[in-house]
Amino acid sequence: METATQAPHQTRSELSALTSLRGIAAILVMCHHFMFVLLLDIGRIIPSKLFYKSYLWVDLFFILSGFVLAYVYQNHFRAGVDGSTYRRFMQTRFARIYPLHLFVLLLFVGFESLQWLLSVLGAEGMNNLTEPFTSDQSADTLLTNVFLVQTLHWKAYWNQPAWSISAEWIIYFSLPFLMRWLLPVAHRSPAFLTGLALLPLAIIEWNFGDLGLEYAGWPMLVRCLSEAALGLMLFRCYQVGLFSDFASGRLLMPALAVNLVLLALPIPGVISVAGFMWLVLCAARLPGSEPHLLNHPALVYLGKISYSIYLVHWFIMDLVRESIVFFTGVPVSEALSFSEQLIVMAGLTLIVLGLSHLTYHLLEAPMRDRLKPRRIAYNPT
Repeated sequence: METATQAPHQTRSELSALTSLRGIAAILVMCHHFMFVLLLDIGRIIPSKLFYKSYLWVDLFFILSGFVLAYVYQNHFRAGVDGSTYRRFMQTRFARIYPLHLFVLLLFVGFESLQWLLSVLGAEGMNNLTEPFTSDQSADTLLTNVFLVQTLHWKAYWNQPAWSISAEWIIYFSLPFLMRWLLPVAHRSPAFLTGLALLPLAIIEWNFGDLGLEYAGWPMLVRCLSEAALGLMLFRCYQVGLFSDFASGRLLMPALAVNLVLLALPIPGVISVAGFMWLVLCAARLPGSEPHLLNHPALVYLGKISYSIYLVHWFIMDLVRESIVFFTGVPVSEALSFSEQLIVMAGLTLIVLGLSHLTYHLLEAPMRDRLKPRRIAYNPT
């Protein structure tokens, strides 16, 4: 694998295991939403906290973002942050996240418009639903979603998972400066910097009870920025070979197993965030040419379409949820038996994967390539 310290405009090799981790995380976040928002009987029957706490895989996304952005952009901001490079950085990030976000948001608007039309036509089932374009899905919250600042609300609106995309977009404005300051020194005091980054997360969890399960707002910006900083620090440790004895590719599967156990236990989420750091560093050090489960093409491809999975699944879930309430007048968990909920979950998973394949190839990847500046080589991990 090529090193991470080559010329700024040279294409870097993909860190395949990190890509696979992103896909696994997206699937587990999707399962969390299916089990604890839509198909409640499935969530109730699982004895451990593994899927209930799988919302924490979003924290892995934030750490990965910091790591991968350092991997790609470290040389661009080493000497400073000039206006031209900064604009290209922001344009590239916009091209990466916004087209798919806007597309899925428009799907929500279309579905809400259909409900409004049915309401105007006097459809009986509309009495079972909230009045369209009110409450969480109002015109005001639509505006904040369009401009990707919805995480400033204390609840996420429209496409719920997109709150994290909003948080990432907001912190992108500061990341080049953070890279310029943190990357040269991150390997000198990793324990101190880790503690400094984890402390705000511990305070947030202690004060609010979790790391963002039922709320958004400014704590999510702190959460995102702290974990992106952890990712930057991890990249520097990876770059200089720090902690290679106990954070190596051969320990990747034990690290993944330990992280799953941590999620299954009734312990603070900030401990899982610390566990994700070990996981990311092990995955980054796994050579892409080595035969390994996380280098398998199927898992790597799952990682490539993970952003589509993450944004598309809530729309599909909302479509099913609202449709069943429209026709039956009761929530999905009351309308369907346990076995039927299992079948629905399997079917929804296949539908999301199929649609994510399409949105990745027909929208996400083409628009990213069309909108990004040509002078910066970018390989999404």
